[in-house]
Amino acid sequence: MTSASAATFSTEVPFADLHDDFLRLTTEIGWCSVATVDGKGRPRTRILHVSWETGDGAPVGWVSTSRSPVKTAHLARNPYVSCGYWTPAHDAVFADCRARWAEDDASRRHAWTLVAAEARERGFDPYAVWRDGANDSDFNVLRLDPWRIQITLADLARGETVASSRVWHAPA
Repeated sequence: MTSASAATFSTEVPFADLHDDFLRLTTEIGWCSVATVDGKGRPRTRILHVSWETGDGAPVGWVSTSRSPVKTAHLARNPYVSCGYWTPAHDAVFADCRARWAEDDASRRHAWTLVAAEARERGFDPYAVWRDGANDSDFNVLRLDPWRIQITLADLARGETVASSRVWHAPA
């Protein structure tokens, strides 16, 4: 077996052991591939930006997004999503989450604060999309609560061995 084809073994770890790599990679990569499942069990993937925060030992993701008919129907049938981040060096983060629309004012304001701060750092004006900020009728928020996160760090493009990946599961 060559080093590039070595097996990957997952090690269960507390979230604290993933925290720094999780935030570094999700922030550096920025955009996330998010898959939902339709009524026939088929996946559908879209690109979204998730603002992650960590506290109380677990991450929470906030997504400012449209309530498209497809996304809304998928989440009504199956509230679970899979989020994938990837770098050309093959560093990867996968977060499997329960998604729900955050409709209360406090959650919407909280998500707006996170989204607006990140947008300014990236040179984007969120008011260009949502004129009234968190009060804009088109500003919708999905809350993502991960039940499983996996991080793999390796440069497969240069033939480095993938010796292991780290996995966290939310407490039952």
